[in-house]
Amino acid sequence: MAALVSRLAETLPEARGAALQETDDLRQFAGFDSLGILETLVWLESEFDITIPDEDLDVENFQSVGRMADFVLTHR
Repeated sequence: MAALVSRLAETLPEARGAALQETDDLRQFAGFDSLGILETLVWLESEFDITIPDEDLDVENFQSVGRMADFVLTHR
């Protein structure tokens, strides 16, 4: 989870210095728009050697650090 928080701090300038919690809704950050989500998904696939199937491309799966971590764990 630390890798996810670190990555999000890089891509979401407004999250820098914020203590992101596992359940924080990332959609509250302006940088977590369609491009920010896409960049995060590409990073998740590369970093954790997973493939995100088209049918799983639902923002609900990636709206928080906790949900991303759960997704990665179930797809490894």
